[in-house]
Amino acid sequence: MSRKTRFEIVYEDKEVLVVYKERNLLTIRTNDPKTFSKNLYHYVHDYLRSRHERPFIVHRLDFETSGLVVFAKTFAVKERLQSCFEARRVIRLYEAVVRQYVAIGKKKMVRLFLSENKNSFFVHKDAKGKESLTLFEARNPIGIGTALKVEILTGRKNQIRIALHDQGLTLIGDERYSKDKAKRMYLNAYYLLFPEESGLKQREFFMEPLWIREKLPVCRLYGEK
Repeated sequence: MSRKTRFEIVYEDKEVLVVYKERNLLTIRTNDPKTFSKNLYHYVHDYLRSRHERPFIVHRLDFETSGLVVFAKTFAVKERLQSCFEARRVIRLYEAVVRQYVAIGKKKMVRLFLSENKNSFFVHKDAKGKESLTLFEARNPIGIGTALKVEILTGRKNQIRIALHDQGLTLIGDERYSKDKAKRMYLNAYYLLFPEESGLKQREFFMEPLWIREKLPVCRLYGEK
């Protein structure tokens, strides 16, 4: 991963490009001109343009979050993969580190309803909002806290950060909700598994976790893989 590209290629074929995004990088640009050429989409677009291809956004990660991001190479593939996300058929695993000690093996499903305030960067709990389902399990202690394995069953903006905060847990480095400062936000997306109906040649993508102890094959938290 170079400072110029700020991503690492995990997998590529004629339909998709799967990359590992480093932390503190936008997935796409914002209205701020400073971000027009400093975002993951721009870097991936430059990479594919030299091969006469173009990327299509399938999903996103927060600016502060590192991890796997999938780009489609055609609009048809983009729509097919996004329909898998919308149907909650994609298994998405993250890891997080909280400052508190959480009993190892403890599992918790957090069900919230969230809505986004368009006038701020915040997402709020709202009874009329969209359902957010987040499952976490305490896996192992590390020097600065407890490493959690996290599975999201919905794809709401900031949902892991809000779910942990709702449970009284401090996500290390999450300045927005936990008001915690650190060298980085300790949230990393390390595993994706698409269903058969995605039509992908390869459906499973992963990177070695940074903080949790995970053995292959990777197992999900909610039901069976």
